[in-house]
Formats: sequence, C-alpha cells, structure tokens
Amino acid sequence: MKNNFWKKTGWFALMVLPVVASLVGQIAIGVLVVILSALSTVLSGLGGGLTPEQIQQAILEQSMDGIVFSILVYHVLALLAFGLWYYFGCGRPKPVSPGKVFRGRVVLVTVVMGLLMCIGANALLGAAEYLVPRMIEEYSEMMEMAGIGVNLFAIIASVLIAPIGEEILCRGLTFHYAGKVVEGMKNEKAAFWTANCLQALMFGIMHGNLVQGSYAFLLGLCLGWLRHRYNSLYPAMLAHFVVNFASSFVMGYLFMALPNLFVVYVGILAVSVAAILMLMRHEEKCER
Repeated sequence: MKNNFWKKTGWFALMVLPVVASLVGQIAIGVLVVILSALSTVLSGLGGGLTPEQIQQAILEQSMDGIVFSILVYHVLALLAFGLWYYFGCGRPKPVSPGKVFRGRVVLVTVVMGLLMCIGANALLGAAEYLVPRMIEEYSEMMEMAGIGVNLFAIIASVLIAPIGEEILCRGLTFHYAGKVVEGMKNEKAAFWTANCLQALMFGIMHGNLVQGSYAFLLGLCLGWLRHRYNSLYPAMLAHFVVNFASSFVMGYLFMALPNLFVVYVGILAVSVAAILMLMRHEEKCER
C-alpha cells in the first residue's frame, strides 16, 4: 500500500513537471530576450548619440517587441523539447498518419466542436466582463501587449505552433502521466474524467493568469475528450487550431454584430455547452 502511494506520488510529480517546465521556460526566455534587446538598444543608442531619455523610450518600445518575439521563441523551443519528451518518455509511440485518424465524420466533428468551444469561451469572457470588469480589462490589456491577433510573431506562435506544442504537452505528456495517477480505478469512465480534469487543470495553470486559465480549463476538458475518443492527438490539435484561429480572426466580428448584453452572452454560452455535450453523447453512442 505504501509503495503504491509513493508510486502514485511519483506519477503525479511527473504530471506537474511539464507545466512547471513550461512556466519557467516562458519566464526565462522572456527575460533573456528583453535583456538582450535592451542591451542592443543601449549600445546602438550610445553609438548614435541619443539622449538618455531617447534611449529609455527606445528600450521600452524594443522591450514590447522583445516580449512578443520571446513568445514565438518559447513556442518553437517548447515544441521541440516537449515533442522529444513525449516520444521518449511515453514509450516511443508509433507515428500514425493523420489520414488514418481523420476518416469519415471525424474532421467535421472536430471542427464543429472547435467552433463551439471558441464561441463558448468568447461568450464566457463577454459575460465575465459584467461580473469582474476590472479583471477582464487587465486581461485584454495583456493580450494586446502580447500582440495576439495583430503581431505576425504572435499569430505564428498562437495559431500555428501552439496547437501542436500545447497538445503534445497537455493531451500528450500530462494526460499520459495523469492516466498513470488514476491507474487501478475500477470505473473506466470515472478514471478517464479524473485524468481529464487533472490535465485540463494543468492546461489552465500553464496559461499563467486566472481569466485565461479559467476558460483554458474548460477547453482542456473538451480537447482531452477528443484525444480520448479518437485515441490520437491529431483531432485535439485540429480543434485547438480552430479555436485559436477563430478567436484571432473571426469572433471579434461575430460578437460585434451582437447586442452587448449579459443575457445574450449567457444564452450563447448555454447553447454552446449544450451543443458540445450533445455532440459528445452522440459520438459516444456511435462508438458503442
């Protein structure tokens, strides 16, 4: 019994470790890029005869660009690092062609679920703006500073690379170790949802702020279900891409056309959640 406890504790530590490594990596790369950017600005400013005030302003501007660039650098390095970790740490899973996974209605179900997740997440943010306006304002300022949906580096990082890297990290590594934590539970469905909640929680924590972490947890539950339902990371990657792409380029226009009312956001959220649950239930019935 005692050996089993320590074994489970070890698996739990391994489940948390990728997220801790991700957070440390984001901070370290961000600080390093900003410092190098500031040093470069100071040296070029002194050589160009700029005043201290002009150099200070230039450092501030370059630091903002440096933060955005560091996001891209982090996502590229994270994709490589966690990809290798997943391959060697999870028993060297045999590569499967996407064509073997995306058969029949799988693509349609995945894209529809991705859109519903995106609509629901944006409706949740809209409703939260009425409940915690200051928190949402700070979150919006942070997203603007990061250049999400505007800066090319941020678009490449969030829309193209993050859906692959974050799925390998959370629905790959973290989900794998979460499965080890719940191993031995007699009820398979309860075991899956326990592991799914654990990886979704890690996914939320990985985003580093309460607002983004809250809806990331809910999205993580859906992405984990896709990973489990089709026994592949590819559907989760595709749905994640749909969420990030639609959030960056579509949802702003869609919600601008709707009345800015709390009841509207709550209604859209309720419909989105209901549609996702119905889709899940339908797919699980098809599986049987």
